[in-house]
Amino acid sequence: MKSWTFPIIVGSVFMLGCDATNDDDVPPFENDALETAMAKAMVSKNNQFALDFFQEVSENEEKENYMVSPLSLSMALGMVHNGADGDTKLAFDDLLGNDVSLDERNQFNKDLRKSLTTKTDGTDLSLANAIWIQENFPVAEDFTITNQNFYDAEVGNLDFREPEAVTTVNDWVERHTNGKIEELVEEFDPQTRLFLVNALYFKSQWKYRFKTEDTRNAPFYSSPENSVEVPMMNMNAEVPYFSNETFSSIILPYKKERFEMLLFLPHDGLTTKSIVENMSSENFNAWLEGYELSDLDVGVPKFKMEYENKLNDELTNMGLGIAFSFDADFGNINKDAPLQISDVIQKTFIEVNEEGTEAAAVTGVGIEVTSAGPSFVANRPFLYMIRDSYTGSICFMGKVGLP
Repeated sequence: MKSWTFPIIVGSVFMLGCDATNDDDVPPFENDALETAMAKAMVSKNNQFALDFFQEVSENEEKENYMVSPLSLSMALGMVHNGADGDTKLAFDDLLGNDVSLDERNQFNKDLRKSLTTKTDGTDLSLANAIWIQENFPVAEDFTITNQNFYDAEVGNLDFREPEAVTTVNDWVERHTNGKIEELVEEFDPQTRLFLVNALYFKSQWKYRFKTEDTRNAPFYSSPENSVEVPMMNMNAEVPYFSNETFSSIILPYKKERFEMLLFLPHDGLTTKSIVENMSSENFNAWLEGYELSDLDVGVPKFKMEYENKLNDELTNMGLGIAFSFDADFGNINKDAPLQISDVIQKTFIEVNEEGTEAAAVTGVGIEVTSAGPSFVANRPFLYMIRDSYTGSICFMGKVGLP
């Protein structure tokens, strides 16, 4: 049987600075459309998707360090959702939220993207989308128009059989990830018909400063029996703190306090898997209610890593298996071509140091036819999360097992 491939790529970049600031003014990011009960329910559904996604990745990942971007993935899948029909559309509905219509979800993603996009003193966040279509391959006009209107997607034509197509896509990815991801694809299958990309870029400064002179080598226990010396950043600050029977956690705010990093450190004798296993939406919301401001000595290791993962199995386990099969129905892209997802790939990059954090993520989906005081010291494997405190949206989640 003749087949085509339709990949989708999600690009995410995360960059943070750590300069001190006393300027706590909040940028004008409020959006009345995100204050409705429906919008709040959709954020909750998005976060449930994020936590389920992270659990699936963590289940079989053997690497010490990894990071994913649930927000970038959900935005990319949101674009693909507009091309699905029949039972395939129902699978997307179940995964991304079937309590609202597709039009309402598109409008929510548009409002969320508008709210998150900001460029103010100390904070820069952008979301970019693109769709490339094989030259002379017919695609339903409603599909491209909808993604242009709600996702501000750039739409263009490429000949995926030519090497120039790889250059075009990788140049776009590098440009929209501030150079953190230089290469997303090495080559295209000649049967590729569409390629969708979402790029998420984020840069912000810490609210409380890690001073370079306070960084010193300290042991990091990758296991109870093994340790390595790592540069440990240190500071004393009054930050939100939470602890239960499994882990302790702090929230490190960024400048303007809209975005924040949550660190989750398992207690002695437990592992990060103990935390992941309990990361349900209900539990996570309960944890957020328990943080209290505490004056702490904080220690966080400097770390830098890159990560790549094909997410076909994870999304299949989450209920999207039909989209990867011969039974897939993407009739709202092309009613005559039996399209199916071939691959979903995400690439990420992150670096945390005194100057800040840089991170990038790219996901591709292919569719084919067919101290003396209280302290929090992350000196053993821990989890982290970057979230938007205004909407509650989870942007990035990761694990550090060996800085």
